Amino acid sequence: MPTTQPPPPIRSAQDFGSQIRAARLAQGLTQAELAAIAGVGTRFVSELERGKETARLGLALEIAQLAGVDLIARPRKGRAHD
Repeated sequence: MPTTQPPPPIRSAQDFGSQIRAARLAQGLTQAELAAIAGVGTRFVSELERGKETARLGLALEIAQLAGVDLIARPRKGRAHD
């Protein structure tokens, strides 16, 4: 029985964008289709997927939800900067 690895932690805008892109592609959606579903421009989805750090958090979270990405915040073991 194969075990699935959990996705890597999201520690940067680029990590987040990569997860959104992977989820969008897994659903067979284009950037334009996801943008239309979310009510945003294609440019926003493109910039989000590329890890642009100035993307609006609220819209980014909405795109994640629509793309099927669950975000879970959990404390890391050890010190805060580990």
